[in-house]
Amino acid sequence: MSMPRETGSWGRVLGTLALAVGLTQLPWSGWALIVRPDFLLVTVLFWVLHRPERIGFGAAFTLGLLADFQDGAVFGQHAIAYVLAVYAVLYLRLRLLQFDPLRQAAQMFPILLAAQLTVLLVGWLAVRPPVGLAILLPVLSSTVLWLLIALWQRAWHGKGMRGAE
Repeated sequence: MSMPRETGSWGRVLGTLALAVGLTQLPWSGWALIVRPDFLLVTVLFWVLHRPERIGFGAAFTLGLLADFQDGAVFGQHAIAYVLAVYAVLYLRLRLLQFDPLRQAAQMFPILLAAQLTVLLVGWLAVRPPVGLAILLPVLSSTVLWLLIALWQRAWHGKGMRGAE
């Protein structure tokens, strides 16, 4: 009797999470800081979508606390948003996996927007109202980042950029 072979490795998951943490540590300033995608959230949602048995609510909460620590935000602000986004991706998982990269990114846009609005709301309730709505600009760049990752993954698996017809 043979044991089923494990398809994913922890090295890839932890490596991409470390890369996401490293990208947030780069010296972002000016407009680049305003439109910087939420690398950690996109990475967590990618692995939740493709390996839900490895990354779940606990990892999302812990990484959200790490994001709070990095940004100097209210402790739990990003953690709540990450857990809600993970729940939405798990709820829509089978639907998301059926889409091509462009439609998948379009479906991820409201999830990323809801996560950013949660960060905005929790920060507003805990500290002070935001000065402007510039906090919502990373949603667009995170969606573009998701599209690029989905296209890269599709090309990596040999499906090409167009998809199955």
